[in-house]
Amino acid sequence: MKKFTKYIFTVLFLLIVSFFVFNNAYAESDTEITFGLEYVFNTASTSRISVTDLSSSKFVAVYQDGGASVDQGTAIIGDVSGNVITYGSKYIFSSGNTDYISVTALSDNKFVVAYQDISNSNYGTAIIGDVSGNVVIYGLEYVFNTAYTNHISVTALSDNKFVIACQDNRGGSKQGKAIVADVSKNIITYGSEYVFNTSVTNYTSLNAFSSDKIIVAYQDGGNADYGTAVIGAISGQTIDFGSEYVFNTSVTSYISPVILSEIKFVIVYQDGGGNLNYGRAIIGNLDNNTITYGSEYAFNTGATSFVSADMLSENKFVVSYQSNSGLNYGNSIIGVVSDNIINFDLKYIFNPTSTGNNSVTGLSNNRFTITYQDGGGNLNYGTAIIGNIPAEEVIEPEPEPEPEPEPTPIPEPEPELFADGDLIKNSSASGMAQFDIYIVKLVGDKKFKRLILSPHVFESYEHLNWEDIKDVDQSTINAYTISNLVRAEGDDKVYKLFPSGDTGTKQWLNITAQEFINQGYDSDSIYTINSVDIDSYAP
Repeated sequence: MKKFTKYIFTVLFLLIVSFFVFNNAYAESDTEITFGLEYVFNTASTSRISVTDLSSSKFVAVYQDGGASVDQGTAIIGDVSGNVITYGSKYIFSSGNTDYISVTALSDNKFVVAYQDISNSNYGTAIIGDVSGNVVIYGLEYVFNTAYTNHISVTALSDNKFVIACQDNRGGSKQGKAIVADVSKNIITYGSEYVFNTSVTNYTSLNAFSSDKIIVAYQDGGNADYGTAVIGAISGQTIDFGSEYVFNTSVTSYISPVILSEIKFVIVYQDGGGNLNYGRAIIGNLDNNTITYGSEYAFNTGATSFVSADMLSENKFVVSYQSNSGLNYGNSIIGVVSDNIINFDLKYIFNPTSTGNNSVTGLSNNRFTITYQDGGGNLNYGTAIIGNIPAEEVIEPEPEPEPEPEPTPIPEPEPELFADGDLIKNSSASGMAQFDIYIVKLVGDKKFKRLILSPHVFESYEHLNWEDIKDVDQSTINAYTISNLVRAEGDDKVYKLFPSGDTGTKQWLNITAQEFINQGYDSDSIYTINSVDIDSYAP
């Protein structure tokens, strides 16, 4: 999002100051990440890594071990003390070629691994692992899909129930399917498979809001590879999927949904729009099976791969990713959530060499583990590292005072009403948001706001004046829905804008009117802008 500097007296001075801020601002909050040392858990080529926490001091990593004659499926327990990781022995859960591996904890001493068993006709398979100290004891393997199975993701519903989502390549269809499983000791019993997407489904990723509600996020090959999510309501072993909701109208890959509460989540992903492959995130709000999204926020304005994210608290999550701008270093960043707004901190490098197959899991609200393939001098070894952020301050509650008669409440003032075309900002906002200026649009009862990208764009509109900007509080700003849809004067093409840092990109929505409606867009939110404004966004 474009940042404005504080405007004082003359336009010339404003432009100079704003130029300085535009080119030096990166983040809006300052949560520092500190890392411990790297600890190798597999001294051979390691791929398809997935990690889950068993407790605040223990995790299990599962992976494809390329050190044998075949790519065996392997698990290892890591114990955490401070920033030190101590591993147990490696335990093979699939002695043949194994791919698309995913793990979830059922309890602090039990986990389930789902995977593609290449040695058994590429069938989808799952197995229970029981943990005692650093020792893993497996049950039998149970096939959940008797067809070529890719893009597998598993999540726990309770300590004796889980759900798997995958791409089912039965007959070459590559549909998205999900299945519920019940666990009794080490025995797995499956229900029926349920289709959540009838088209080609890639980058499937799954998470649970509760024991009876899940979200599946995926790349929808039947809709231009757009990023899409769907809610599933679970009763016993039955899944009832709602409608599909598009969260990114570009090619979307490396998708990771993170649950923040029973009604709020964030999806982190690679956005292939404009072939830029930026790392982005978006807030989703849940009302039964209906999803509404906030705006998209970039956490990396460069090519991004191997994205993985996990919750730290209800308003904070961690992202690990490979930054393809340069040497494919491993990076991590914290996202702080306020309503539908995401503020990203500075990014921190956890591995200053080629890094792939990242998987991150939160251990507590201020500690996490990243597991990854270290492509530097360690020859793609499997490696893990502990990351820490400052603990949130705990404020002890003051003793409750003696009860007093409640005073007559003073009615709150009505929110200030604005006219169509008014300019608003909140100079009391935190960080660089205090310099954001919006132009208001009113259509009936609908209220929209659009960010003005820069002083140069502001000056290109002769009817706009700096002295007309109204300073309002954040609740007033939030009362207006953000709009990122525009068309240029004299042009019927509608573009979606992506402000980012001191630049921005635009994407032509080359879709039909019905597709426009189906994807949740509102034609009333479209702003008509001048050529200077639209040309400020790169194609």
